[in-house]
Amino acid sequence: MTTAKLYLKLIVSFLILAGCTSMCGKGRKDLTPEEVVQAYLDISLNMTDLGQRVQLLNLTTGSLHAAIEKASDETVSKAFIDKRYHLEAYSVVERRDRTPRETEITFVLTYRDLGNNPDQAPAEAAQITTENTVAVVKYKGAWAIRDVLGKNTTIDFPTQQGAEIKPSTAP
Repeated sequence: MTTAKLYLKLIVSFLILAGCTSMCGKGRKDLTPEEVVQAYLDISLNMTDLGQRVQLLNLTTGSLHAAIEKASDETVSKAFIDKRYHLEAYSVVERRDRTPRETEITFVLTYRDLGNNPDQAPAEAAQITTENTVAVVKYKGAWAIRDVLGKNTTIDFPTQQGAEIKPSTAP
């Protein structure tokens, strides 16, 4: 291969790599508040090792950052790694801008609570739907989750086919 062809190949490779970097992925400071919440959920719901705690810390500030930072390895493992649930869905459902540097993001998370039986069929487990609102603030030029502001949770227990509640016959 001639030197000219080698240089041309290197330049084309560099341009493809640079183009993909700008189109395929965003830098931390380019993430919107919704994308920060989405990234936090993606990491926290799919954690496999304690080293990923650093990724959560990079997406948080304030009291949420302090709580994750101060938590013991055992607590982090129980909260994020030892899966006692089967994730069904999650999504950001609302954004409320409070100031140019602060917004509130509400997301809904639906999962099956496997409790102490991770081998349980998810369809047999209670379905939990939780709606959470988090404060997301601009900190050091990037959006970060500061606090959990509100939480509403509903629990739907599966019923056995044929099971029904009958009115009492007592006088």
